[in-house]
Amino acid sequence: MGLLGVFLKVLGRITGVIPLAVEIAELAGALFAKGQKSGPLKLQLVRQAVRRSLEASEILIGKDIVDEALLDEGITEITNGAVKVMKAVQPKV
Repeated sequence: MGLLGVFLKVLGRITGVIPLAVEIAELAGALFAKGQKSGPLKLQLVRQAVRRSLEASEILIGKDIVDEALLDEGITEITNGAVKVMKAVQPKV
């Protein structure tokens, strides 16, 4: 499988994680009173969920993590993207 094929396979797995990350961020946000600072806790919860999802997928199963900082950076980017998606939409009234 070429580089493009690997990229598309990984992208497919990541896009499967994003709805879960958005759901967790929404649930975490519901635990706090309106206006209460919950961003850091939500970020931490969602990052943990994204990491666990990736660990349970073929993206990380059977592979050695050779750059933990880079993996953490990527997980943070996925998480921030999910939060941006969540902030960009609102329920229909």
